[in-house]
Amino acid sequence: MADVNPFYLGTFIVYLLIVLAIGVWGYTKTTDVMDFWAFGQNMGPWLATWSFVANFVSAVSVIGFIGAVYGEGYALMTHTIFGLMLGTSALYFAVDRVRNLDLLTFPDIIADVTGYDAARPIAGTVLLGNGWLYLVMQLVGASLLVTAITGVPYEYMVWVIGIVFIAYTVLGGLISVAWTDFLQGTVMVAAVLLALGFMLFDLGGFTSINQQFGALDSSYVNPTAGGAYTALGIVATIVAFFGTIFTEQNNIVRIAATKDVRTAKLHLAASGVILSVFYSALVILGGATTVALDAGGLSIETQDGAFPTLITEYVPDEVGIILILAVMSAILSTTDTRLHSTGITTARDIYSYFRPESGDDSQLKVSRLATIVFGITATAAAVNPPGTIIELYNFRAVLLTSAFLLPVYMGLYWAGLSGKAILASIVTGAILGVGTELTGGLFGVPSTFIGVGSALLVLLLGSVLLSGSEPKGGAMAGD
Repeated sequence: MADVNPFYLGTFIVYLLIVLAIGVWGYTKTTDVMDFWAFGQNMGPWLATWSFVANFVSAVSVIGFIGAVYGEGYALMTHTIFGLMLGTSALYFAVDRVRNLDLLTFPDIIADVTGYDAARPIAGTVLLGNGWLYLVMQLVGASLLVTAITGVPYEYMVWVIGIVFIAYTVLGGLISVAWTDFLQGTVMVAAVLLALGFMLFDLGGFTSINQQFGALDSSYVNPTAGGAYTALGIVATIVAFFGTIFTEQNNIVRIAATKDVRTAKLHLAASGVILSVFYSALVILGGATTVALDAGGLSIETQDGAFPTLITEYVPDEVGIILILAVMSAILSTTDTRLHSTGITTARDIYSYFRPESGDDSQLKVSRLATIVFGITATAAAVNPPGTIIELYNFRAVLLTSAFLLPVYMGLYWAGLSGKAILASIVTGAILGVGTELTGGLFGVPSTFIGVGSALLVLLLGSVLLSGSEPKGGAMAGD
């Protein structure tokens, strides 16, 4: 074991105790399944905003994105982050339609659009795959950081962190998750801005960082990474991450949890502003991290280790504690959200379909049990992760966008589409999008375009062939 830094270890322990305490408190406020699933559909704008922000920013954002800037420069802002912010802005204009449906989950919406209740378990299965991948990413990021700062072996730290976030999510559901997110979101944004302020002062300001960053490799300050990305590849990445905003189960659940349409719109608008500032600061911090590590002669084994190395080897302990709080807030706030989503997806979208007579108490038990099972299996997988954080992040973006973006939202706004065609389109997009992502594309075409394009083709052809033969999608389109 490496030397243990008592300041960092103490911060980590106190942080875990605080979120566990919020989980216990949330348990006392959870009286029924709707409290556990959707905060009783009574979440106000302030809590909803910070919960959305905290849920949005994850290990991918803090460790993975800074690692990506370390590896390829500012081009991350051109594709991935632009796609995410564009999606958030666009969702603002669709949120009134989504909230007025008064449905709880994304599979609920798909069932309404297609006219087939069987859409719920089909869509739920895809969402569970996405949620599980996200859990693995978060655990990898958290454990890499805490292993670096405490010296505890990675394979043990994964289990410590996994058990803690499983415990407080199981206890209070969205009540625990929302209030821990409120704490973690504010801490996270403040800590990253303070840390950036320190790095700007330490390295001579933004212009100096930019010049040193470009001197290391001129492609780092090129918006397309010196030609490493084709125009087609950039557009495909933007589309992939744009689509995740509309198709994440946790985003739909949060919209359903707000108390009215006005609150739903307000929390998205405020979140978009906060996240735009946050991600701009994070990309600059990534450049500063690269410059600092190079100046200090500090090497790393993988790009995911860049930010943990900055914390442990470069910055003073006082700044390191601030950064640890930022990273832990980002990781746990997203981890608990995804874990909560797996519970609600299993119980609401799959279990209740096959057991329609099940009551609220039964579904609450299934939600909690699923939360435990998915949490434990993701923790076990994170012990030996199948790829870097950013690689896993890209994979699940292709999955969600290929499967859901066009079939669901075209069905929501276009009443003439066939319900069967929408379901076939979802399955086709998921299979071909994921399949070609695993093989690196097809004939030079990015996997996102293959998945989305095949889904669109099946949707349109299927609707023409099946027109008039079964229930139509877009039942709410004329409301």
